[in-house]
Amino acid sequence: MALLENQVDIWLVKPHHISCPNQLAYFRQQLSEQERAKVDKQYNQEGRHSALVTRALVRNVLSKYHSTIAPSDWRFGKGFNGKPFISNPNVTLDFNLSHAQGLIAIAVSHQLELGIDVEYIKRKANTYKLAPRYFSPYENEALAQLPYQQQAIDFFNFWTLKESYIKACGDGLAIPLDHFWFKIKSFDDIELGFSELRNDSPTQWQSFLFEPTLEHKMALTVRANRTAPLTINQFNFIEDNLITQL
Repeated sequence: MALLENQVDIWLVKPHHISCPNQLAYFRQQLSEQERAKVDKQYNQEGRHSALVTRALVRNVLSKYHSTIAPSDWRFGKGFNGKPFISNPNVTLDFNLSHAQGLIAIAVSHQLELGIDVEYIKRKANTYKLAPRYFSPYENEALAQLPYQQQAIDFFNFWTLKESYIKACGDGLAIPLDHFWFKIKSFDDIELGFSELRNDSPTQWQSFLFEPTLEHKMALTVRANRTAPLTINQFNFIEDNLITQL
């Protein structure tokens, strides 16, 4: 598959849709010994299944863009704060991964730093406790002005966006979540702002929100000039077809 410089592809899969024993055995063969050990350490069968599909998804998706590299031949490293990267030589792909109950997502780009986050929104979240602790004053004020039911929805919008930004930076929770904020005008018109404690430029980032299922929110943040055109594709991994395009 071709991947343009201004393009991000998002691949989605529901892990329970992959249940064929032969397919799962084939996926397991593709993993490194370290990955297989991590899969086996999961608490229960559901966790082991999801972990196996997650790791195999990364390898098989990347091979779609480098057909000369078999899924089992991909090599990975981790940055200072744990962000994974591809360590195969002469590969210019960047990727990021997220999974929540019932859904796995991987975003792939050509040398664009990016972060993706998926959240299961049917779980109970005490927005009254979490938002004041982690959100900026602007975000808390925006939530407080909404009806109660809408607060829960926008809480996950803000949360996934924040997670996607810190994942794109590669610093994780080393970045205080109240040092930056998002202003959501629409799912593809989102402004990023920073407090004086965060040395970053909002013009160098683009963020997007998605509803891949009725039970999930998903956010993507890409280090790209705010005025630069980006093409965002969503693919169904099992059916290998394009779902949506921005």
